[in-house]
Amino acid sequence: MKDMPLYKIIYEDLREKIENGTYPEKAALPSERVLCQIYHVSRSTMRSSLEELSRNNYIVKSHGNGNFVKPKMFERKLTKFNSFADSLNAQHILMKNQIIDYEVITTDKYLDSLTLPKPDFTENIRWHKLTRLRSADDDPILIETSYLPQWRFYELDTKVLRDTSLYAYLRKNYNMVITDANELLSPLLPNNHERTLLKISRNIPCMLDELFCYERENLISIHHTVVRGDKFRFQSSAYVNG
Repeated sequence: MKDMPLYKIIYEDLREKIENGTYPEKAALPSERVLCQIYHVSRSTMRSSLEELSRNNYIVKSHGNGNFVKPKMFERKLTKFNSFADSLNAQHILMKNQIIDYEVITTDKYLDSLTLPKPDFTENIRWHKLTRLRSADDDPILIETSYLPQWRFYELDTKVLRDTSLYAYLRKNYNMVITDANELLSPLLPNNHERTLLKISRNIPCMLDELFCYERENLISIHHTVVRGDKFRFQSSAYVNG
């Protein structure tokens, strides 16, 4: 710290206060004038510290209103198949599960709306329908409804699924091997129930993530996931031939 420029020392102190919650998400930082008094530095030094915080996505500047702590964003890469839990585990973030509903069904409004490669595939099939509220760092970030055919997965232990990944459970108990997956992303305006579960206001948009997983030619899981738009972003890569 001794050899660090003064603005950097202040940056590190403010960064630590943001990360430990002294300045929580969306909270306004003290004004530049007040911060200068707290740290006994000039305006130019403080502005350098704030610019560093902004560059590193800790704060957002609102012209005429001050500086606000930026909500923490979680990321999922779309370059290869992985679950939300796998993505967060790679970022050393623990995902928690709360089971909202579980039932065995033959169909529902969502299943009826799907156009699948084999339209008759879903006929006369019973599905496990599992809805979970999933949180990261104690923030609810997504509502995931999973549909699993009973012919492939005879029963689910919902008590175990409160504390473990669904995919890990299915791999361990049913030797599931996903060989292919199709994923669709689309914007979504959440309904009142979804907003309540996710603890968001009307002006927070969401994304709908629909994932269809196959084991060789068999469709073995469908996931309908409502993802908070202010908490999650998706990263993709494009490759250009030539």
